[in-house]
Amino acid sequence: MDEKQIPYELLAKYLSRQCTADEQEQVIRWLDEEPGHHLLLDKLRKQWEAVRLDTSAYVIPDKKMVWGKIQDRIRHKVKQVPLYSRSLLIRVSSVAAVVALVLGFALSSLINNPEKSWQAAQFENVIIAPPGQKTQLVLPDGTLVWLNSGSRLSYNYQYSTYDRVVNLEGEAFFDVKKDTQYPFIVKAGEVDVKVHGTAFNVSTYADEENIMVALLRGKVSLLSATGQNLLTYLSPNQEAIVSKKNLSCRVESCDAEIEASWRHNLLKFDGAPVEEVWKKLERWYGVDITLSNVDTLKSYWFTIKTESLTELLEMINKISPIEYKLDGKEVTIRYK
Repeated sequence: MDEKQIPYELLAKYLSRQCTADEQEQVIRWLDEEPGHHLLLDKLRKQWEAVRLDTSAYVIPDKKMVWGKIQDRIRHKVKQVPLYSRSLLIRVSSVAAVVALVLGFALSSLINNPEKSWQAAQFENVIIAPPGQKTQLVLPDGTLVWLNSGSRLSYNYQYSTYDRVVNLEGEAFFDVKKDTQYPFIVKAGEVDVKVHGTAFNVSTYADEENIMVALLRGKVSLLSATGQNLLTYLSPNQEAIVSKKNLSCRVESCDAEIEASWRHNLLKFDGAPVEEVWKKLERWYGVDITLSNVDTLKSYWFTIKTESLTELLEMINKISPIEYKLDGKEVTIRYK
C-alpha cells in the first residue's frame, strides 16, 4: 500500500477515531511501510487539529480560497511543493458526524509526473456521514443538504462556476437554490436527478435494489445516467422507485415530509413494511440487525425521536413480541 492506494477518507476516519479495528490495522500497516507515510499523516493531523477547534459552522467550501492555493502552486514547480502539503481539510458542522476533505486531485498522477501543473489537478470536496450519524451542509451556491447515516456526497471545485453537479452514495435531502443558468444535478448511481430549484429526497444506498426519489416541492426529472433517457417527471408528494437492475420506474403518491423526516431527527413509519423498518433502523442506530421468524406482511406505525436502541426494542416488543440480543453493533432479533 502507498500514497496512491490509501483512501484519504480512511485517514480522516483514523484521525477522528472512527475506524473499525480492521481499518485501524490497515492504517498501521500503511504507516509501517515507509517513513514518508508518518510525515503525511502528521501533516494531516495538524490540519485536522486546526479545523476541529471550531466546528460550529456549516461546511461552506470557499472556491476562491481553494483556487487561490492552486494558483500559488502553479507559480512553482510541483517538485518544490512537499507531498505532505497536497491536501486540505475544511471545517465541518460536526467532527463526530462528518469528515470533509479537499482531495481527489489525481494524486497518483502528480506523484508519477512531478513536473505536471497543479492547474490540471481535479480537486473534490467529499463529505461523509458515518453510520448512525447525520449532518447538514451548505453548498457554495447556497443549496442546503442534509446527509443521512452511512452516506457520502462529493462535488468538484468548479461547482456553481461551470456546473452544479454532485455525486451521492446513500441518502440526502436537498433544498436547492434556484439558478436558471445551471441546473442542479444529483448523480445517484444509475440515475441522474435534474432540477433548477426545488426540495427533494434521494435514497441510493449500495445495498438497496432500488433508487428512490421523493419530491417535496417544485419539479424534478429523472434521467438514465448512461444515455440521458427520460425516466419520469415528479410532482410534489410523488415518489419514483427506479430499479438499479433494469431502470424500470414506477411513480407512487407519498407524503414527502415523512420520507424526509429523518433530517429533523425524526424517523416516522406510516404503515411501512417490516423489512424496510428494520433496514432504516439499522442505519439510524449504526448497527447490524439479524432477523428471524419474521412475518413479511407485518407493517408498523410509529415515530422515533430521541429513544435509545434499547428503548426502541422495548417499544417494538410491546407492538409485536420479540426476543433480542445486543452484542456491540450486532443485534439479533427473533419474533415470537
